[in-house]
Amino acid sequence: MRMTDLIGSGCVAALLAGMAGAEEQPPTFQLVLDGDEPAFEIGPNQCRMATCYRDKAGTYHLFTDFMEKVAHSFGAEIRYYRSDDLRDWTFVDTVVKRGAGTDGDAFGAASSHVLATDKRIYLFYSGRAAPVGGKFDAYAPSGQPGYGAGRILLATAAADEHGAPAGVFRKQGVMVEPGDGWDAMRLDDPCAVLDGQTVHLFFKGFDNNRNRDHVRVGYARAALADMAFTKHPEPVLAVPGGGEMPRVFRESGVWHMFYHHFGGGGSTWRHHVSEDGLHWRLHNRSFFGGHPTGGPRDIMMIHGMNGALLEEPKMLVAGAQHGINKLWLYHLREKGAAGR
Repeated sequence: MRMTDLIGSGCVAALLAGMAGAEEQPPTFQLVLDGDEPAFEIGPNQCRMATCYRDKAGTYHLFTDFMEKVAHSFGAEIRYYRSDDLRDWTFVDTVVKRGAGTDGDAFGAASSHVLATDKRIYLFYSGRAAPVGGKFDAYAPSGQPGYGAGRILLATAAADEHGAPAGVFRKQGVMVEPGDGWDAMRLDDPCAVLDGQTVHLFFKGFDNNRNRDHVRVGYARAALADMAFTKHPEPVLAVPGGGEMPRVFRESGVWHMFYHHFGGGGSTWRHHVSEDGLHWRLHNRSFFGGHPTGGPRDIMMIHGMNGALLEEPKMLVAGAQHGINKLWLYHLREKGAAGR
């Protein structure tokens, strides 16, 4: 006797469709700590947000916020370090220094994201302009005393045959400006994804720094050849309580975003997925709760060339130890996958 005779052809079709849908569900990930000791620290000075990639020769290149003994990054600069093993780091240079006068980064440069291609290294970052009246106020609205504009800026360097920076990083100016609506106050936390010859840029934007519900994810895109970005008019992700630091990658045709939620059950990282990078749905509400030492909860993907994931994906996670921010190494694995 056939299955259709037992439960009917319509039920079989529904069952098979459900099984196919289950097979197509995106993976659920977890972060697994690689040792108790931090992978990177620069005490007594502070690091915070960092971005890292591995070149063709296996060398890791890390770019981090650098603050002299203060934990906040409003007046930071971006320093560059190298390592062969993600543990022993060598300082190379301060690649993005604070600008001057009316420069978009006259007050500070931080929250960088690196995209390394075969010919050039692109370092996106959040530039903090000099505050109105000279004294910075994080809550001051646009045009008022203390207001400091936040924009997405870019610095680039040539790449050598291995994909390592081959010269100094040169500032290319502002890539994305705040608008006059939902993101009118500041932009921050850029994350660039290379898809063929198109660069997809995700970022945090808001018009009110006192109401975290207003902190949302924005999106812009450009051709790699000219980096002339067109900004999507509306946020692509808005969650109750707000959020920050979109960490986006594309794998097997699915877009993934790890996103730091402020509210809705406490500060935590959640996992969203999308078919097109513009329309997102929650996939895992408890992806990561932060490093056990406390402190900042920032997570940063370590990429390969052209923004690809490493064969064994890794992330850096910020935490604090004795009042100093440090970075710990984690492995990104699918839940249920055997550790290697």
